[in-house]
Amino acid sequence: MNLEQMQIQLETLQAKQDLHELVANYCTGVDRRDRSLLESLWWPEATMDFGLFVGPAAQFCELICADNPAVEITWHFTSNETFEIDGDRASGRAYVIGMSALAGDDKPTQHIAAGRYLDQYERRGGVWKFSKRLFVLDLNFNESSSAIWDKGIGAAVTRGRSDRDDVSYSFA
Repeated sequence: MNLEQMQIQLETLQAKQDLHELVANYCTGVDRRDRSLLESLWWPEATMDFGLFVGPAAQFCELICADNPAVEITWHFTSNETFEIDGDRASGRAYVIGMSALAGDDKPTQHIAAGRYLDQYERRGGVWKFSKRLFVLDLNFNESSSAIWDKGIGAAVTRGRSDRDDVSYSFA
C-alpha cells in the first residue's frame, strides 16, 4: 500500500468514526432531551421521518425535547452501523433499540421499539451532520412496568434523568 492509499484509508476511517459519534450523540440528545446538542447534529435544511413526525429536523428537535410528564425516561442503544462514504456525502444504517418508561394514570408502562435508522449525511467545513433520517420500526413491545425503585439496585444506584440534570453532564 502506498502513501496515497494509506491517506485515503485513514480519511475514510476518520469519517466513519465521526459518523459513529454523530449517531451516538443523537441518542444522548434524545435521551437527555438536550435540545442544543440535538440541534447541533443536523444541517438547517435536514429532515426527519419518525412516523409520528415527518418534517424539518429543527421541529423534530423541538418536539422531542419538549417537556412531557408522561415520559419518565428513554434509553437508546445503536449497533450494527454501516457507513458508505462518497467524498463529502455519506449514507448509513444503524440498528436501534429504544426503551421508554412511561407514567400512566393507573400503572406505569415500559415500551421497547427496535428498528433501524437509514441516514444521509453531509460534511461541510470538515463537520459531518445529518441531512436526512428515516426510522424503520421492526419490533415493538409494550408491557406494564416491573421496575422496583425503592429497594435493591434500584434504590442503591444513581438514577438516570431525562434532562441536563443527568449525572453525565457533571461527572468529572
